[in-house]
Amino acid sequence: MAIYTDAAPALAGSTIMLTILGLLTFGLRVYCRLTRKSWGMEDWIMTGALIPFAVLVAGCVGGAFNGIGIHNSTLAEPGNEKYSSEGNKYFLIFEVGYCAAIIPIKLSISWMLIRVAEGRKMYLYVQYVVIATFVVMNIIALVFILINCIPVEAAWSQEALDNGGKCQPSYVLADVYYACTAVNILTDWVTAFLPVPLLWNVQINRNTKISIVGLMGLGIFASLSACVRLKYTVALTNQTDFLYEVSNVVIWGFAENGLGMIVGNIATLRPLFRILRDRKTSDYKNYHQSPGLSSHRTGGAMFSRNYELAEHGKNVTTTSAIENNRRGSLSDGDSQKDILDNGQRPGQADIVVSRQVIVAYDD
Repeated sequence: MAIYTDAAPALAGSTIMLTILGLLTFGLRVYCRLTRKSWGMEDWIMTGALIPFAVLVAGCVGGAFNGIGIHNSTLAEPGNEKYSSEGNKYFLIFEVGYCAAIIPIKLSISWMLIRVAEGRKMYLYVQYVVIATFVVMNIIALVFILINCIPVEAAWSQEALDNGGKCQPSYVLADVYYACTAVNILTDWVTAFLPVPLLWNVQINRNTKISIVGLMGLGIFASLSACVRLKYTVALTNQTDFLYEVSNVVIWGFAENGLGMIVGNIATLRPLFRILRDRKTSDYKNYHQSPGLSSHRTGGAMFSRNYELAEHGKNVTTTSAIENNRRGSLSDGDSQKDILDNGQRPGQADIVVSRQVIVAYDD
């Protein structure tokens, strides 16, 4: 039996949706890394994050069916009394899972930037400071959550409180939340914008730079979740309708972790995006290529000329030509010419010209 009303459906739905997306993108990450034989330390770290992330999911989904998000008036109804203590227990599981999961998730993203830095000391030092800051802060928050009530059961059990257990005032926990959230927001923004100066002078294609910066900058979305959660942190001091009010803290706290995992995974999927792009381009070329004629590059000006020469008795000669040239025409002696800019591979050139002549005789 479970209780599932008020804000509980929103908590369960958002948790399940982000969990599916997180695991899906992680699977794609594993595929890309293994097929390209580029598995690195950041991939091991993200793999390790799955364990505390599972604890976080259990706290959120279990809480959604056991009191979190439920009004006190509903919990006070006959038969629902037990969900008050169950909800507080799952809220503690959420708190532990949040602090334990966000450390490896953020660390995986930071380690990826360390690999990109390739010995640039200033950027390495900045990232090391970022790592040390959020790791220490979240460990402090985790320790405090575990010792907030002595014994731990006093966090959800009235019997433990009656037997001498005690908890810190609610405002103390709220202050720890504020400090931890502020540190996570600051480090998220530093991590999101660090790729901009890091890649500014790297000798790679401009579009590649933009795509890398854009993918890494997606971490801002996780930071926005933390900003929203900061607004609801005051609910931790609510003693009249606690489990309902903290539902938004749980929803946005999970979103911060879930989006962090999704962003960290998507940042490794550029090879997959390239494969999809190349396949789409290949399908486009095959669709526009005429049968019997040599392949040619799509894009740019393209036209076809068909010539029918004069008849000589019963013999008819037909010549067909395909041209694709943005800069001018070819000399008559050229049958095929590829012009590559800056050492590009065939298929990436600005100009590819193809010409084929077919002569047929009809006796």
